[in-house]
Amino acid sequence: MSGTDACVVVGVIVESLGEGVWRVELPNGHRLVGRLLRRDRTAAGQYGVGSPVTLAVSPADPTLGIVKVSAGA
Repeated sequence: MSGTDACVVVGVIVESLGEGVWRVELPNGHRLVGRLLRRDRTAAGQYGVGSPVTLAVSPADPTLGIVKVSAGA
C-alpha cells in the first residue's frame, strides 16, 4: 500500500485476534482488521483492548488497516 494512496484514520482496539492483529472500531462505528507490519511486531506489546491506534487504510480494501507505529515505540 502506497503511503500517498492510504487514508489515515484513528480508531480504538476492541478485540485481539492474534499477535499483531486486532479488530479496530472507528469513531463512526465501522470495524475493521488492523495489523502491524512484520518489522514492527516488537511493538505489539504496547497495544491492547482500549488502546487508540492510527491506521493507514487502502481505498481498494477498506476492511484492512495497517497500524502506524509512533516514533517513540
